[in-house]
Amino acid sequence: MGRLEDLVSHYATAARWELSEALSRIVSLDDEGTLGDKDLGRIAYAYQRLSWWQQVTDLTHGCEETLDGGTALLTVRQRARESLINARPVNNGGMFAQAMAESRRGGARAFLDATEKLAEAIALPIEHGVRPADTDIPGIERSSVEGDRS
Repeated sequence: MGRLEDLVSHYATAARWELSEALSRIVSLDDEGTLGDKDLGRIAYAYQRLSWWQQVTDLTHGCEETLDGGTALLTVRQRARESLINARPVNNGGMFAQAMAESRRGGARAFLDATEKLAEAIALPIEHGVRPADTDIPGIERSSVEGDRS
């Protein structure tokens, strides 16, 4: 296992620990009779964060398909972005359904925030002198931007 895979495992373990702590707190609050909605929300949020890290570790350990750590991280980041962009609003349903949808969005956002620097570090560098096609400006020829080099 490489250094990136070790780092991913560390983050997944930290997310598991956070969920475990939230669950332990729920049990003690329930025993005391002081369990509140914020405590349940904390569990839902922790679980959603863990689920994104679990997807990365599943990919690096062959539970779905075996990928290297960088590819797995970028794959799951893409899934998280898509879930934020394509998530349907919860119009029908109770407060619980809305709270769970919010925790899913929060978990995806937290995962994206936590992995932003990692993703930047493993992104493929652009070859020197090659301009990406997506930076072309519509209606302006490349030669007029770069100048006439003849």
